[in-house]
Amino acid sequence: MDIRRLYCAGILSFLILTNFGNAHADTGQERENPITKLTFAGSKFYPPLQWLTSDNRPQGFITDLEQYLAEQGGFAIQQNLLPWNEALDSVLNGKADAIALIPSEERSKVFDFSAPFHYVAHGIFSHRSGVQYGNLEQLSGRTVSVAAGSFAAQKLHEESPPFEIINARDELHCLQLVHDRTADACIEADVTSRRLASLFDLDVVRSSAAFWPQSYAFAVKKGNQDVLDLINAHLALAQVNGGFSKVYNHWAEHLESQDRTFTDNLKALGWLVTLISVLALLGFLWSYALKKQVARKTAQIKNELNERICLQERLKYLSRHDVITGIYNRPAFTDSLDQQLQRDPNSHPVVVVVRITNIDSITSVFGYTVVNALLQEFSERLKKDGFQHAAHFGGGVFAVVAHSKLSNEEIVALAQQPLEFNSLDFEPLLTFGIHRSRPDTAPHDNAHEMLRKALTAVSKAQQTQEVFIEYDVTIEPNADDLRLLKDFHRDGMKDFFLVYQPKLDVKTGLIKGAEALLRWQHPKLGLVSPAKFIPLLEESGMITEVTQWVIHETISMIRRRGVCGKGIVVSINVSTRDLTDLGFVQFVEKEIKNIDPKCIQFEITETGFIDDSDRALYALTKITEMGIGCSVDDFGTGNSSLSYLSKFPVGEIKLDRSFVFDITKNARHLTIVSSTIELAHTLGLSVTAEGVEDKDTVELLRELKCETIQGYVISRPIAEDEILEMFFAKSEH
Repeated sequence: MDIRRLYCAGILSFLILTNFGNAHADTGQERENPITKLTFAGSKFYPPLQWLTSDNRPQGFITDLEQYLAEQGGFAIQQNLLPWNEALDSVLNGKADAIALIPSEERSKVFDFSAPFHYVAHGIFSHRSGVQYGNLEQLSGRTVSVAAGSFAAQKLHEESPPFEIINARDELHCLQLVHDRTADACIEADVTSRRLASLFDLDVVRSSAAFWPQSYAFAVKKGNQDVLDLINAHLALAQVNGGFSKVYNHWAEHLESQDRTFTDNLKALGWLVTLISVLALLGFLWSYALKKQVARKTAQIKNELNERICLQERLKYLSRHDVITGIYNRPAFTDSLDQQLQRDPNSHPVVVVVRITNIDSITSVFGYTVVNALLQEFSERLKKDGFQHAAHFGGGVFAVVAHSKLSNEEIVALAQQPLEFNSLDFEPLLTFGIHRSRPDTAPHDNAHEMLRKALTAVSKAQQTQEVFIEYDVTIEPNADDLRLLKDFHRDGMKDFFLVYQPKLDVKTGLIKGAEALLRWQHPKLGLVSPAKFIPLLEESGMITEVTQWVIHETISMIRRRGVCGKGIVVSINVSTRDLTDLGFVQFVEKEIKNIDPKCIQFEITETGFIDDSDRALYALTKITEMGIGCSVDDFGTGNSSLSYLSKFPVGEIKLDRSFVFDITKNARHLTIVSSTIELAHTLGLSVTAEGVEDKDTVELLRELKCETIQGYVISRPIAEDEILEMFFAKSEH
């Protein structure tokens, strides 16, 4: 008998024998009301403790122990093995007298317990081919199954763990949920769950160490003292007369929580080797292992030294060369150019930056393997055509130094030739930025400045869609633009504020909403026009941050001023860059939590739909599902049409002011406006006209059944307090 069984038996005997005398003291009463039959309940899926065989016979350690107690006490028993929750209920409703379980504080409210006679531990069981969860912390955010009514279910309910719990019908169902991948893990008793997984061929293994060691005892309905005394008395007697050990030993190999070790097998054979022999053997093995370890470590150190030398050489190479093409990278290019200038101060190098402008299209059509081959082939061409210091900066941007005698056209002709490889004929679209060092210019720029000027030239060439541009000081970015970007980086939206331009319902003559417009009150430049700073922010990739600020501030005003519920809708301008940003939909969903989403509307510029219609459709669909209306801003100035717009979940178009402001005088514009309104209504869209500046235009739009107008005839953009007065006023216009 191992230490655990001795420990269990000792505690059991000590606790039970205390009550044993009391049981004998009441022998007179027992003779008057003898218990002749007990009904034990239990789980039908709890091997090896207890379970039903294929022919529905109760079997297991607890089953045999109950039968031994009955034979010893001379009373009959009935053993009902059921799903676990039904077994518990049968004791509570009096259909059964006792059940073996893990005592707990929660269960003590309805049960009384015998002395413990066994101990079990729990474990985490994961799918054999899935993630192996080693502890409860690793289950955070996962789905975990437990048997309903089990100790594990009660324990987890008390601790409120950070994962979702599924209540299984019984212990087998708990493991089957993991097998079917409905749950990520099951928490159950260790020995029983491993036996169930084997019996039912489940792809489930224990992935954690054992935890929550708990005693096992018989439980009776609270107050059923006669049955409890009877069980305690015969448990004690079984411990004393060796009957408990006999039953336990029969099941011992199945009750062990770990497989038998090599040491256990040696003990079974007996310790026949003398201490001196053992010490000698250990000494020999230690000496042999030490020699092998020294030899292995020596070889390992030599290999690591060789690998480190190779790695250092590789890192040194990669620090100066592009990984894909093998030519110089940017730092190596500027270093080699600086060295050339130091060797020959009178040289006048021509720095050329070449950008493959259609590299994204080639990537989307042919994939990265072909693109990498293209970059390698193009770099080889640059080296063969006599260019110096050829370098690749990544993303299809190359730099070379050309001979000063070559004209710009000759430089372009050398590089602009079709590429042939892998049976594919490519004509990459190239844009060139060229910087020439002039003999009459002193002092010379350094390599970094020459490269910067060539990069400025190639950006300008790509912007103006020219093949090449030679650097000139006139193409440098505007100083005020650079200052605005610098100040925005430093101060963010500190000096931004919103104004609102009202929108008039033509039919009722009431203000039905407004458009939120962004303004920048620069501390030194004064009020900066949106036409100036918004394109700057879009080009620099910072417009999404600004749009989110506008949405947040507008919704804060709506919530603070109680605008919702009064039929007022506030429009917010959203760029297509915002609309296709991956986090935009989630941001909007978070912001509108505490308002009615019907209070706001997003106005998207029409030209943006052409750029990425799939992502635009996804974003607009999600936004409209939230209840937010969407409008196409500046309609008529872009590339789309009403038939194209019919694919998108928009509810309104806004006619651009360039068509509206003179419709009382311009017959062509009037025809465009009237036909657009008619087609929009056919598609079920409402229409807002921008740029309305006189009452005659208002009346004409009323006749054309335009729903909403916006323009200086109503009001210029105004502050928050003023727009609120217009919102709540009932006067007609």
